[in-house]
Amino acid sequence: MSSTTAGSPQADQAREVICHQISRSLNAGRFAIRVRINTRNGQASEARFYSHGEQGWQGESEPVTSVPLVRGIEETLAMLASKGHGDEWSLRHNVHADGHETDLRFHREKLASSLGDGLAKVLDRMLFRDQHDSRKDSRRSIRTPQAASGNS
Repeated sequence: MSSTTAGSPQADQAREVICHQISRSLNAGRFAIRVRINTRNGQASEARFYSHGEQGWQGESEPVTSVPLVRGIEETLAMLASKGHGDEWSLRHNVHADGHETDLRFHREKLASSLGDGLAKVLDRMLFRDQHDSRKDSRRSIRTPQAASGNS
């Protein structure tokens, strides 16, 4: 069973690292984030976080090299990629010979009121909603009117 579905400490730590890194970029005014997972011998070996600003893509921090944590980040990003997008964010996944990248873009206007110290917790709730969460994306709440039945 994968660490993201088992509720393991690696999955929790991966979510925490992802949300913390993204919140740092968003609070700095950079709303495009890239997570690059480098592979060695077909296995995830390190994770690097980048943000896009006026001078292009810039590294945000030292790479994550703890293999269990890198694998947790990789699995967590794969889970996000299966969702594809939310009301406040979108995601694109690119595969390369030596790894893969996940690009996240956040809608500035939808996050403006959440910027600040508590943003990492907001991101955790936004990105990792429970499947039973009653707060679904607004797109899902749009209902197509039923055609009037002829039994009037």
